[in-house]
Amino acid sequence: MSDTDLQHLTPDEVELWAQGLLPAARALHLSQCPACLATAERERKLFVELAQLQRFSPEFGFVERVMAKVRIPTPSGGFKQ
Repeated sequence: MSDTDLQHLTPDEVELWAQGLLPAARALHLSQCPACLATAERERKLFVELAQLQRFSPEFGFVERVMAKVRIPTPSGGFKQ
């Protein structure tokens, strides 16, 4: 068993596992570490829940309506660009 097998998974590795992309050498750690497995399963559950959220997009003209309300201050006094 190498030192990497003993190290807990990093957050990036947990995310890779949740996506099914974690290298086998690091995935072996999950079979031996209940703490990492619990964390990884929570991450995978989150991915599944996010994928099930309803997708939406703003209606036509949304950007224009928002930008019409944005006020950009103008420089005062002797300010030169």
